Amino acid sequence: MFVNNWMNRAELCNSFDVSLGFDMIQLDGGEIILQLPVSSSKLNPNGTLHGGVYASLLDIVIGVNLRKHAGHPLVTVNLNISYFAPAVEGEKIIATAKILHQGYKVVSAEGEIRNYEGKLLAKGIGTFKILRS
Repeated sequence: MFVNNWMNRAELCNSFDVSLGFDMIQLDGGEIILQLPVSSSKLNPNGTLHGGVYASLLDIVIGVNLRKHAGHPLVTVNLNISYFAPAVEGEKIIATAKILHQGYKVVSAEGEIRNYEGKLLAKGIGTFKILRS
C-alpha cells in the first residue's frame, strides 16, 4: 500500500527526501520500503544510477524506519555502503531497512537496495544517534 497521506510522509521525510522522487510503501507489519524509478537525471557519466543516489536512498530508508520505530528525531553518525551492481534508466529499485541493535541513544541498522528481480545492488550499514530531549 502506498503512503499517500502527506501528513504521515511529512512526519517521516523532509524536502530533500521527497525531491529524489521515490514512492513510499508501507507493509502491514509497519515496515516502510521505498521504491525509486531510475530516471536520466539520476545517472552518472557511465549511464548507471549515481552512487550518491544509492547513498541517499539508503540513508533515507534506514532513517525513516528508525524514526517510525523510535518515535524521536535522529541523525546519521556513520554510514558504510557497498555497491554490487548497477541500475539503469527505466528500472525501478526497492530500498528496505532493518534494525540490528537499538540502545537508548544509539541504533545500528542496515539497508538494502534491490531491483525488481531481487538482485542486490547496494547495501549500507549505519549508526544513528537518537535525539531524545
